[in-house]
Amino acid sequence: MRPFAGAALLVLFLGSGCDFSFSLSVVSDDGLPSASAEVISDPATDGFVRQDGAVVTTSAILCGVDVAAPPPFPEDRGFLSFPLGGISPGAFIESATLTFHVDRVDLLPGSADLVLDLDHVHYGDSLSFSAFSGAGAPVKGFLAGVRLVPSPGAQQVSGDVVPELQADVDDPFLRFFQLRLMGTGGLAQMVDGGGNRAGGAPRDRTLVPVLSARYRW
Repeated sequence: MRPFAGAALLVLFLGSGCDFSFSLSVVSDDGLPSASAEVISDPATDGFVRQDGAVVTTSAILCGVDVAAPPPFPEDRGFLSFPLGGISPGAFIESATLTFHVDRVDLLPGSADLVLDLDHVHYGDSLSFSAFSGAGAPVKGFLAGVRLVPSPGAQQVSGDVVPELQADVDDPFLRFFQLRLMGTGGLAQMVDGGGNRAGGAPRDRTLVPVLSARYRW
């Protein structure tokens, strides 16, 4: 008969207003503990960086080019940052899904849609201008990009990030799993980890970016 252990639920509240939930149950055939985690992006370290040097971490996340801005229309790049403190270093990642919501899409004249591309990056404990063009690698689960058009409501985007999360968990010195988002064909406005939305809409914590993972260690 296989051994069985009752499931336990533990909720932790991390710094900077970031939430983390964790559940643990022994279910694997090899006897290793299996756990699941849902981590909300950290509003203190996610945000957006503008090509002209501006760095913002207190509003909806902008990605792309705003045609309503004064010329020369600087580009905005968005950043998502998920604390890794609740996932054991060296754990084997069985599944990992990134989910975020795009609150508003404004297309440039002549654009049929807006394309979001995601890079896996590392910029540490604070978002700065260097993250705009810092080294990164395309996220394999989003290689085709995310195509968006204007919508009356928030649009949910989800994708697999297993290899990228595994690489970060294998490094015991990394504190965050971080991504850069770049928009082509217009401007996307995403809900950030604090629930901040486009156009001054009321905060909505149900729309915040979430990293959902299942792992063994």
